[in-house]
Amino acid sequence: MNLNEFLKTDRENAERKIKSMESLLHDMIPDALQDNDFDGCLEIIETLKQHCEDLKRMHQQAPVTQLHEIASQFSSRGIDVSVVQRGLTSEYI
Repeated sequence: MNLNEFLKTDRENAERKIKSMESLLHDMIPDALQDNDFDGCLEIIETLKQHCEDLKRMHQQAPVTQLHEIASQFSSRGIDVSVVQRGLTSEYI
């Protein structure tokens, strides 16, 4: 997986989760299956599922990541980049 598709603040966490998933898949599940520890397999699979959900939540498409980095650059220069909510228009009245 390309870590550049994650926000800079999430990249370290995403890399750690990916390495953890690889370890679970290649080391722990085969050992649990060999020991007939099916409850352990289910727990490992739940952990894998949680990691996948976390990665899916953190994963950003390239334009979103670029927009975040541009906003960070503006913010570092002292420009306010807070979110502006759309006001009410006559369409909603």
